[in-house]
Amino acid sequence: MFNSVVLDVVIGLVFIYLLYSLLATTLQELIASAFSFRSKILERAIFRMLEDETKTGTRIQSVFDLFKKTGHGGDPNSTSFSFYNHPLIKFLGENKRNSKPAYIDKETFSKVLVDLLRGNQVKPGDDVTLLIQGALDNKTINWGTAAISNETLSYLKSIWADSGGNVETFKIYLENWFDETMERATGWYKKHIQFLLFFLGLAISIFFNVDTLKIVSKLEKDPKLREQMVQQAETFLKAHPDLDQQLQCEKAEYSSFLSGNRGKAIQLTDSIRKIRTEDSLNVAKCQALKARTDSLLLKADSLVNIDLKKANNILGLGWETLGDKTRDAGELLKMLLGWIITAVAISLGAPFWFDLLNKLMKLRGSVTSSAPDDKQRQRVP
Repeated sequence: MFNSVVLDVVIGLVFIYLLYSLLATTLQELIASAFSFRSKILERAIFRMLEDETKTGTRIQSVFDLFKKTGHGGDPNSTSFSFYNHPLIKFLGENKRNSKPAYIDKETFSKVLVDLLRGNQVKPGDDVTLLIQGALDNKTINWGTAAISNETLSYLKSIWADSGGNVETFKIYLENWFDETMERATGWYKKHIQFLLFFLGLAISIFFNVDTLKIVSKLEKDPKLREQMVQQAETFLKAHPDLDQQLQCEKAEYSSFLSGNRGKAIQLTDSIRKIRTEDSLNVAKCQALKARTDSLLLKADSLVNIDLKKANNILGLGWETLGDKTRDAGELLKMLLGWIITAVAISLGAPFWFDLLNKLMKLRGSVTSSAPDDKQRQRVP
């Protein structure tokens, strides 16, 4: 039978990981909103689509770039610069500080790109097909004077040929291209966030002195601590039965908003009414993201002052419990290892630990319920 002591130690440790993962995720969301991570990742994706990528760098550099004021698309003679200065895109930003949108619908993308190719001097009755073909032949957009980059030009010519010169079909190809790129951009975002979560986890581990090795040692030696941690974990799960669904919704939020997928069929049309509707939806998304900051702050405050405070008091975590005791180099290295293990655990994310905690609590319940039966069997002569 599974050792109940080991099981209770693991449950206590997983519960601590869950609480601090929730705190790290909340702080990460606040940082992402404050520094407009989503708009910068979207900008990178648009730049990759419309320009010949020449800049390369490490993952660390890529993450640090998210903290800079702006990203790509600063060259006035570039197609990406013209894209972001199109009125339909330009006025989607929240304010001067966050001047670029965090979300763009695929229909908006195709509408703006067709506008850039056909130009802003088009009149009713003009042959848009000839205007687009002329832009591709001249390698220059008609909305401004920006040159179309070589790789982008080759792809646009390819899908223009596949569309047979039909503008509506061309838009569909552009939207499919946008969707595929946004899927990759979602992957970029997740990798950047996981990287950021590790460093956030390390900072949290040091700040709160969440040493995994120390926690395991305490839980192994003290049955009362194990029981208290298991009880708190059980109480937490009862108080948050739908936490997994909330976490999954938050996880999927970026993907759905970035691609503009709202789970409904969208009829392709070039009407002003359609564009204004999409514009309102994009602005609403940005406003919803901004309003979410208050709920994140409340969530962080509740975690720190209620759940984490109680768990820390039970385990005696924190710097105030250490006193003035001097530690040698070996013990300090052991603490550092404990912090690093905690940081790695936090980087796995709260959904992982919530799911694992649920499974462990069910396993413990089955072990506990079977224990009386075992004792009765042993009494039978």
